Amino acid sequence: MVKKIDCSLKKNAKNMKCKRQVGEAVFSIIIPKADNSRYKINHKEYDKVRKEIHKRFGGSTTKPTTLGCYTDKRKIQCETGMEIQVFRDFDTPYQKNNELKKLDSIQRQKKLKEDYAFMKRQASILAKSFGQDSIPVIYDNVSDISYLKGQWRNKMKKSRTGKKLTDKPFKKYV
Repeated sequence: MVKKIDCSLKKNAKNMKCKRQVGEAVFSIIIPKADNSRYKINHKEYDKVRKEIHKRFGGSTTKPTTLGCYTDKRKIQCETGMEIQVFRDFDTPYQKNNELKKLDSIQRQKKLKEDYAFMKRQASILAKSFGQDSIPVIYDNVSDISYLKGQWRNKMKKSRTGKKLTDKPFKKYV
């Protein structure tokens, strides 16, 4: 018979099974691309928040186009936006001194709550700055996130590539 571990007990906080129960997380903010008069927001307006997010998480993924619709006075309104998504991976190979890997389950839970509060603050800053009623923040707890290492190289063989893409994709697509 397998002995069940009570992960709510402080003495089990360092147990790997309890750490896995906490899981990891994906956080997303969906931001409008235009103001309420439908004028495109300059991509530089997102930079401060994006830099703060990168400072905390080490990077982000931007999905440059979302389409959101809502009902306003019985009429459906749709607008384009973008999604900025970040991950909290406690086992990432890209951390200094394995700081996150050392956290016990209680510390991991606290870190995820702090990350969520941080993302909500960033969304609040954008909502106020852009004159929005609201900007959604999504917190999705997942069992595991893995960064699988490859081998970095400057470029691939010419026969395997096409034309060179822009060095500033955020500026081009946002």
